[in-house]
Amino acid sequence: MRSEQVQTHLRCNQNCTYCTARRPSDDLGWVRAAAVEGRIAGAIAAGAREIILTGGEPALRGDLAALIGAAKRAGAERVSLETNATRILDASALAAAGLERALVNLAGSGPWIDAVTRDPGGFEATMRGIDALLAAGVTVDVQAAVVRSTASRLPELPAMLRDRFGGAIRTLLLVVPVRSPDPRELLDLDAAGSAIRATEARARRTGMPLKLAPGSGPPPCVHGDEPRVAHLYAMTPGAAARPDHEHLEACEPCAVRDRCPGVPSDALSRFGPPRMTPVATDRARRRLSLISTVEEQIARELVQPNRRRDPTHGDLEEDIIRVIFQCNQACHFCFVSTHLPAAPDAAVEAAIRHASERGRVITFSGGEPTLNPDLPRYVRLARSLSARPIVLETNATRLADGTLVADLVEAGLDEAFVSLHGATAEVSDAITRAPGTFAQTALGLDQLHATSVRVDINFVICQANLHELPAWVALLAERWPRAHATVSFVAPSTDVVPRERSLVPRYTDVLPVLAEAVAQAAARGVELGGFESMCGVPLCLVPSSLDRFFALSEIPSGFDAGEFVKSGPCSACSLASRCYGIRRGYVELHGDGELRPLA
Repeated sequence: MRSEQVQTHLRCNQNCTYCTARRPSDDLGWVRAAAVEGRIAGAIAAGAREIILTGGEPALRGDLAALIGAAKRAGAERVSLETNATRILDASALAAAGLERALVNLAGSGPWIDAVTRDPGGFEATMRGIDALLAAGVTVDVQAAVVRSTASRLPELPAMLRDRFGGAIRTLLLVVPVRSPDPRELLDLDAAGSAIRATEARARRTGMPLKLAPGSGPPPCVHGDEPRVAHLYAMTPGAAARPDHEHLEACEPCAVRDRCPGVPSDALSRFGPPRMTPVATDRARRRLSLISTVEEQIARELVQPNRRRDPTHGDLEEDIIRVIFQCNQACHFCFVSTHLPAAPDAAVEAAIRHASERGRVITFSGGEPTLNPDLPRYVRLARSLSARPIVLETNATRLADGTLVADLVEAGLDEAFVSLHGATAEVSDAITRAPGTFAQTALGLDQLHATSVRVDINFVICQANLHELPAWVALLAERWPRAHATVSFVAPSTDVVPRERSLVPRYTDVLPVLAEAVAQAAARGVELGGFESMCGVPLCLVPSSLDRFFALSEIPSGFDAGEFVKSGPCSACSLASRCYGIRRGYVELHGDGELRPLA
């Protein structure tokens, strides 16, 4: 969605040390309502679908609701507001006029920020303003400036927002100014990058979605060639040219040269070039990239259809609904766009209702869905609408204390599908790249296992953990004997998953270990499955002792959205209509020579 800022006026009740927009007075002709409405109409005529009213401080105007209404009448699909929120005591009139989103400027976690905004009492007033916006049903994002006065304490902000507002704040956006009325406030890009990484680490731990504001921030190369903070960026191929940025010699070999604008010219002239490590890996390029607008990508990835075999209910079709994209782990093989903010609440609820109307199993997933505080409410809604199983896909790290487990069970959760990709902390934590989470997942599984919830524990086979599969089966039998074991195969299913032999093993190398795990499961009474799903293996390679999966019904035409191929050997196979075939990404790496048609 193309957005356009329209300034309502330039006066502001705050005087932030880094702000370049504020003026002490306004041209009366420029700020009159007719003039503002003319700028709105011009922006829409030029193709804008979202109008962002900004200033100065728009809430100083008594006619703000009227301007919002004028933007909607002029054809704006969405009206947003950039504000410090200090003057918003009741937002109901703004919402009634058509305000959908507010971007609240708040760069500090407490009253200390009043010295930066030069507005005594401003922090508390902003808190009250956010409360008013949320009470009126307005979506709230918070934007924080990364400057010298704020950088050291920015990592405190995610936890404060989470503690004060729960999960009501959709996203925390960081903006890095390169101009300021007080040049001492400006940070060089290396220092700004350090502050961004520290804030991202705290945001990840607290479950606060974090992004860089569009058009702001240092280039990703200041974070290394495989930046952990890649999800903060949203780079669109072909969108690199910006007159206020420059490409340097170090940019030429970079894998995102075609979508990165380079180094801000003002920062370059003031501080010189930062330390630059060109992005070199395909994985980093994919994680930095955005294929379409954020809203369109969220809508495309919110619901994923799936089909699986259940020993109790038979063939099941399900809608996997991603209630959040963010995750507190960072598995190398993850195919989810974890850089995206959560979908609007109304979109999630609509997906739940649509799935129930079609009789689909409703599976809540992410990212890590337990990071969304509304999860119990979503489960309760699904339970009220559907007689099908209600399922949660999770890494269970946030279920260790049992409180959330009790809430989910009370809400109507039937099944939990828990990711545990190793038999030891050493292997599992290396795969999830989240030290300490193997132990947390194990404790979460303990809590789930003690309830009536059916527990499936999922192991994604990849090159790094293949050897631990039999020991993983033994661990399940000993610690969670009531649980079912599900084996998936690392899937080069989207452009986010690296197509690397070091990640994706050959089926030929997997089958002996898989046979050992199957024998281990049979000996210990562990129910083992998962082979029939999109994340399984071609059915001709499933161990013969698990031939119950061959009773699957036929797969509807086009269900795989073209992700799989059925090559030469498949044409003579008796299971061709009940098997997905082989993923295109796997064929690119290893070919299709391992397939053997069944008569």
